[in-house]
Amino acid sequence: MLLNTTTHHELTAFLRSLRKESLRNERLTINFKHTERVHSCGTLLLVAEVDRLVRAVGPRCEISCTYPKDPTVEKVFQQIGLFKLLGKEHRLEVTEEDRDVFHWKYATGVEVAPIQADPILKGIKAQLPTNFRKIVVGVEEAMDNAVHHGHIEPRGDRLSGNEEADARRWWLFAEILDDWLHVVFCDLGVGIPRSLPRSWSEEAGDIMRLALSRGKKDVRMICRSFEVGRTRTELDHRGKGLKNIAAAAKDLGGVLTVHSNAGCVRRDYRPDSKETNDLSYKRSIMGTVVQWSVPLSNA
Repeated sequence: MLLNTTTHHELTAFLRSLRKESLRNERLTINFKHTERVHSCGTLLLVAEVDRLVRAVGPRCEISCTYPKDPTVEKVFQQIGLFKLLGKEHRLEVTEEDRDVFHWKYATGVEVAPIQADPILKGIKAQLPTNFRKIVVGVEEAMDNAVHHGHIEPRGDRLSGNEEADARRWWLFAEILDDWLHVVFCDLGVGIPRSLPRSWSEEAGDIMRLALSRGKKDVRMICRSFEVGRTRTELDHRGKGLKNIAAAAKDLGGVLTVHSNAGCVRRDYRPDSKETNDLSYKRSIMGTVVQWSVPLSNA
């Protein structure tokens, strides 16, 4: 779970080690034997990193994994395509009785085009109320934002310079469960704080010169992106990214959580909550994960 400081640190440290070792070894095995719980945000980040590695290092390093002892975790890894990425056979059947697994859908792509999310959108449209347009627009805004703020310059890790590693790829989970739509987007670009518009670079520079930790500076930049809406593309047809996503979450009484680099901003607009959390971390996820949950009863 990325919100938790301890698990955030452990996951980012593991992913950093995985990237490093993939360039040093001809074969790697990820040990999932003792994995007992998974959360959508951290799991999508893991899937994204593994997918990028498999595409980038290719035949030079064979990456595989062990099966988890926990059957629910194994079913999750089957459902979201992680085992397929790592060349593991599916051993278990996922049925509707597996409520926390069955409804999750997964997609990935390299452009902002609804057709690339068809495996998900077609699956959820039948369950959406007739006036679902606001939700679909929000999903497209999230996809747009995930691609266009992330790749204005190289990511800056050990794989940068590799064509597959530098691809403008996004990853997506979506689920409808108990009358809520849950969407999680990820990109492994430079992150929101490094991609804000040049039109207010002076203000951004002021934030970066403050005597704050890296994570707290990232939090301020994420908060500012909620107001600005756009990142550096600033094209008329791009929409307003996080600004519109946040507005939709607020209008519908949902929850929005944005992790980018070493910062996190969470806004809970549910009537019985109204919670606001700004969190900073010592390690960067080197990208952005946007979690968006809205109740369909208010759509």
